[in-house]
Amino acid sequence: MDEQSQPSLDAPVKKGGLGCGTFMAFVLVLLILVAIGSNEAVGYYLKHCSGENLFDCLLDRVEEPEPQGAVTATGTYSYKDYSVVVTMNIPLEGGSVTGSMSGTCDGSVKGSFSGQNNGVISGKITGACSPFFVNIPASADYSGIVNKDSKTVPVSFTGRGAGLTHKDSMSLSY
Repeated sequence: MDEQSQPSLDAPVKKGGLGCGTFMAFVLVLLILVAIGSNEAVGYYLKHCSGENLFDCLLDRVEEPEPQGAVTATGTYSYKDYSVVVTMNIPLEGGSVTGSMSGTCDGSVKGSFSGQNNGVISGKITGACSPFFVNIPASADYSGIVNKDSKTVPVSFTGRGAGLTHKDSMSLSY
């Protein structure tokens, strides 16, 4: 009897290389890292550059100097389980107000002060809030007075973020 070689039905065995499962896991991890990085980039932009061109902000990032003759007023605002610390650099002779917000929300404060005792202070706070590890754009318009005798700055504000609007007030002191 003649033995004939019969073709095998088994598929050839691959040696080496990545399998489909390993490749898909790598792609999934890569996508997660890109999503996290994008969230951080958006957060940075909203906290530091809101309203500016992205490339101008990232390439020409210069901290604004504290105004001459300014005092630093600080106050904490709490709502439910969230809180922020607002810091304003206020020139007592009047002029541009700068500052920051930190805590659950991070951002910058810009505005102006008239310079008189009980004079008007007003402006805008812009930034991002991340209560659930996702950066949400937020902003607030504020107005109030600077009481030079009691060294307090009571302000009212209207905050906006994630389609919600909230009105309240807070007091800063220096």
